[in-house]
Amino acid sequence: MKSEKRKYFLTGLLVVLPALVTLYLFISLFAFFDNIIGRYISRITLHYLGYKIPGLGLLLFIVLIFVTGFFATNFIGKRFLRFLEQFFLKFPFIKKIYPAIKQITEFLFSQKIEGHLQKVVLVEYPRKGIYIIGFVTNRAPEELSRKIGQELLNVLIPSVPNPITGFVICFPKSEVIVLDMSIEDGVKLIVSGGVYNPKDLPKVSSEHSA
Repeated sequence: MKSEKRKYFLTGLLVVLPALVTLYLFISLFAFFDNIIGRYISRITLHYLGYKIPGLGLLLFIVLIFVTGFFATNFIGKRFLRFLEQFFLKFPFIKKIYPAIKQITEFLFSQKIEGHLQKVVLVEYPRKGIYIIGFVTNRAPEELSRKIGQELLNVLIPSVPNPITGFVICFPKSEVIVLDMSIEDGVKLIVSGGVYNPKDLPKVSSEHSA
């Protein structure tokens, strides 16, 4: 009887907990982004209308993002934003925080992620017989390949749960095993700490070349 109750409890927990966490994060993010501009808009609506309008701050924030995006895609906008960025980077505290946040944001929302991470691969690391998943980011500099006497590939060995951090190792191309796994699935696998697995298990490519 106890085992049945435990089973029901764990099953219910697995169903309810993800939904509650997702709902909590959604509400928290909604409140956070709505409050960025909403705190100022609320004063105006309270003064003239006598009440607040939930979500109006978020709506204006989204409009602001679109306008900024439009501005940043033209020549003048690019130059102005570059100047603004260089100005902010002169401050020591911002110089340490801003680049890291920008890198994470670009990785998460850039449409060119697959251009930076070319393939999901399997390599033997930290010793023979132990395999780790990595991402081929590019061919190693010509000088390195020439010194070693064979073609090398830059492989990003990601850390968990943040796949954009880690370290780069130059592996011989012949020792890199290419997987039939999408970049998205590879990232999910790292972020989940190995809990997530693609529906179709990746097959090791017969070609060990990238």
